[in-house]
Amino acid sequence: MDMSSRRRGPPSRPIRPSRWPTRSWNWPEAPHEVDRPRRSCRRRVHRLRPVRLADAVAGGPAGRVDAVTPPPPPLSYSLHAPVSSARVHHAALGGQDFYDSYEADEDVVRRLTDIGYPARAAARAGRAFHLRAVTYATETLGLHQVLDIGPGLPPHTGVDTHSIAALYTGDRARTLYADTDPIVVARWDPWLRGRHVRAAQTDLRRTETLLAEADAHFDLRYPVAVVATAVLDTIDDQDQPHLCMRRIMEALVPGSVLVLSHLTYEDNPPLVHQAESILRKAGLTSCARGFEDIAAFFGDLTAVGPGLVPVSQWYPTGADPDDRSTVHTYGGVGIT
Repeated sequence: MDMSSRRRGPPSRPIRPSRWPTRSWNWPEAPHEVDRPRRSCRRRVHRLRPVRLADAVAGGPAGRVDAVTPPPPPLSYSLHAPVSSARVHHAALGGQDFYDSYEADEDVVRRLTDIGYPARAAARAGRAFHLRAVTYATETLGLHQVLDIGPGLPPHTGVDTHSIAALYTGDRARTLYADTDPIVVARWDPWLRGRHVRAAQTDLRRTETLLAEADAHFDLRYPVAVVATAVLDTIDDQDQPHLCMRRIMEALVPGSVLVLSHLTYEDNPPLVHQAESILRKAGLTSCARGFEDIAAFFGDLTAVGPGLVPVSQWYPTGADPDDRSTVHTYGGVGIT
């Protein structure tokens, strides 16, 4: 399916190059500003209003949206609570919107920053990429079904995946959050209502179960945007993450999209490996990979936009935090 015909703004270049680009990071600015929506559906689900994605990531007041339900109370803090990858990421994001973390999770972030690893900048740049890519998939490509794998803990006031899907596709929007952590799923439940969006406890490595959940929530006759940001680098090679992603994308109709971000060691191998050691000592899995291994997750998919690039350079906006900084993370979007 030729998704380029569904663009609603004039591109500055073809959005479907014939191959993944080489390692040239000097991509021009995006032809549109995704942090300032140009249009919205006539009828907005839950009365959502346009937001600035960068402010939402930074926790600024312009990033607030109307919550579907009152937020749950913050998690209690404990020095003895086990570390969670979702809470560590939440702690690294920081700000008023991201405070559901334990002291042990905060300690991991402090240890990372103490060695010079940009944990907070990486988390915020990754989150900004996530929001830009979901906006691109829903607004520009017109996809109304989004499978968000490993979403982490929900923001309390800022935008999230289902808010963006509802903003641009209205009542047709369907969002499924899939996570292995039952606490993450439980934290999402109070925010979700109705048949448009729900959370399910399932594992990316159990593709049959994940696809069954997707089949129950989506109409798989239509394309799906699969969002796997900051999740595949938590899966060891022995669990065959490349095979899992290939099975998921092969089960979806043409026109489906894969949004992916992944930790890489290429910019500074000693620093990234030292950061991985800290994460492993905390009981977390971390598998930084090189460019070729990350690009292999896309398989035969066609690159959208600039291809696989550092996350801060994928269709950046002038308001993005830590723009073009080194955050040791590649990001890209591919279409079937």
